[in-house]
Amino acid sequence: MYIYNHMFCLFSILLLTVVFANYNPEYGNTAVLLSQSAYCMSNTNIWDCATCSSDNILEGKIENKGELVIIGYNKPTNSVFISFRGSSNIQNWISNIQIVFTHPYEDTTIAVADGFYKLYLSFREQLLEKIEKVAEQYNIQSVFITGHSLGGALATICAFDILYNELPYTISQHITFGSPRVGNGVFFEYFKIYGIYSKRITHHYDIVPHVPEEFIGYEHVNNEIWYDENNEYYSICDDYDGEDPQCSNSCAPTKCTSTSDHLNYLNISMGNDGLC
Repeated sequence: MYIYNHMFCLFSILLLTVVFANYNPEYGNTAVLLSQSAYCMSNTNIWDCATCSSDNILEGKIENKGELVIIGYNKPTNSVFISFRGSSNIQNWISNIQIVFTHPYEDTTIAVADGFYKLYLSFREQLLEKIEKVAEQYNIQSVFITGHSLGGALATICAFDILYNELPYTISQHITFGSPRVGNGVFFEYFKIYGIYSKRITHHYDIVPHVPEEFIGYEHVNNEIWYDENNEYYSICDDYDGEDPQCSNSCAPTKCTSTSDHLNYLNISMGNDGLC
């Protein structure tokens, strides 16, 4: 029995290592267009913005408490796409970010940012109803979850909700851009063990991935993909056991102050004033 368990653990570690090491830039390109499109859909229901790719079919959007999420069908991955919009005012949002932890899960050692969780909870029921309808419409169970900035945090909480509560969906891709930290070390460990295709994309000296701070107990989920200033080269970060000091965290604590890096991912201008 010991040998069996030992071999199973080794197999699990090898499998997770392969998942973390694998990065498909095409998925990143799909995700960044969807993430920016969520900003573009703030004042329209017509899928014709500059980042509204014909690879996607918009099936609806939900707006609540200043947040917006778009839901539809992604053809190349045969998945329901879920894209969360970021904050309309980055500076004000960073200044007012709520750093208090909440423990909303059955395992009360798991902690997430209270503000992010409450915002997600405010539209969770509507979101799950819409996901179910789109999944039934296209006869699929896979979901592609993405978001930029605050939207990245909500995307991560949504992915965790599906995994932890064993909802009837398979997460094909979970890709965020410039996401803040979402939960504590236990949240990180849970997310890692699920072993999904999850990529946390960061850009050079972007300020947002460095809040809330590590010293108060926050820890990023992995796997980080760190792009250089020109969005030309990237590093697949070694963050299986925690954040990689050679990636985005290498600029902490004094150089990670750029909002312009936060508003440019994969050479797409992000945000309400971004490419639409």
